[in-house]
Amino acid sequence: MGKEIIPAGQSISIVILFIIGSSLFMGTSGESGNSSWIALILAVLLTLPLMLIYARLHVLFPGKNLYDMLIAVFGGFIGRLFCCLYIWYTLHLGSLVLRNYGEFSKTVALTSTPMLAPMLIVGLLCIWAVNAGMEVVGRSAKFLLLFTLAVIVVVQLLSIPKFEYQHLQPLLDSGWGPVFQDMAGTFTFPFAEIVVFLGAFTVLPRKGSAVRVLISGVVIAGVIIIGVSVRNLLVLGPEILSSLYFPSYVAVSRINIGDFLTRIEGSSAIIFVTSLFIKVSLCLYVACQGIARVFKLESYRSVVLQTGLIMVCMADFIYKDITQMQYFAYHIYKIYALPFQVFIPLLLWITAEIMAHRSTGREEDVQ
Repeated sequence: MGKEIIPAGQSISIVILFIIGSSLFMGTSGESGNSSWIALILAVLLTLPLMLIYARLHVLFPGKNLYDMLIAVFGGFIGRLFCCLYIWYTLHLGSLVLRNYGEFSKTVALTSTPMLAPMLIVGLLCIWAVNAGMEVVGRSAKFLLLFTLAVIVVVQLLSIPKFEYQHLQPLLDSGWGPVFQDMAGTFTFPFAEIVVFLGAFTVLPRKGSAVRVLISGVVIAGVIIIGVSVRNLLVLGPEILSSLYFPSYVAVSRINIGDFLTRIEGSSAIIFVTSLFIKVSLCLYVACQGIARVFKLESYRSVVLQTGLIMVCMADFIYKDITQMQYFAYHIYKIYALPFQVFIPLLLWITAEIMAHRSTGREEDVQ
C-alpha cells in the first residue's frame, strides 16, 4: 500500500477546516451566555497539551498512523479491538457532520427537498475525493481555506455596524460554573475531534512535523471560532443566540448595508459546505484506513464507496429530529467522545513511552 505524502501547509489547512467544520454553523456550547468567549479561550488552551501528546506519538512512531500504533503497542487482538472502536468513532463522526448539513438544508435552505438528497450529494463528493487520494483532499483544503478566510473577514467587517457591545455585559454574571461547562463541551466539540487526524499521520512529510501541523491548526481554528462566536454574540445577544439552531446564518442575515448589500447569508452557507466536505472526507479516509488495517486489505480504496454510503445511511436515521441532534451535540457528546479523544490516546502514549524507555535501557545494557 503506497504512502501518500502531502505538504505541511496542506495538512494545516485540513486541520483548520476539520475543526471549524460544523462548529461555525451550529455554534459551541452556550450555557455561559455572554461569557462564552472565555470558555472558548480556555478550551483552546486545554487542547494544546493534548496536541503535544498527539505529536509525541508521531515522533515515537514515525511513518505510522493511529491503527499501526495501537497494534504495535497493544498487540494483535487488543490493538485490533481499539482499531474497531476508532473505525466506529470516525464513521459515526462523519455521519453526525453529514446530518448537521442535512438538518440545515431541511430547516433553512431546501425546505421541500428530502434531507437524504443533499447529504447524498456531499457524501458522493467525499467518496470521490477520498478515492482520488489525500493529495486531492490536501490541495482542495488549501484552496478552500483561502476562500473561507476571505469570506469570514469580509463578513466580519460588514457585521461591525450591527454590533451591540452591551451584549458583552455583565461579564461572568452566572459565575465560573457555566464557563467551565462550556469549556468542557467546546474542548470535545470541536477541538479534540482532531484525534481523527492521527489516523492520517502517514501523510505528514517528516518526523516531528505533527507539532507544527497540530498546534498551528488548533490555534488558527481557535481564533476563527472565537471571532465568529463573538460576532454572533454582539449581533444577536446571548438570549437569542442560545435559542437558535444555526446562529451564524441568522447573524449574517442581519447584515444590511444601505439596502444595497443584503441577503449575503448564502456566502456563510457556502463556508459550511466547504468545511464539512473536508471534515467528512477526513473521517471517511481514516475509517477506510482502519478497515484496511484490521482486515489486512491491499488498499483502503477498495472499501471507500461502501463505507461512504454506510456513512450517508447512518446520517439519515441517526437522529429523530433537529432537537435530538442539538441535545446530543451539547450534552451527550462531551461524555461519549472523551475515551476516543483523551483516555485511549493517553494510555497509548504512556505505554509507548514505557516501551521506548525499556528499549533504550536494553540497548545501553548491550553496549
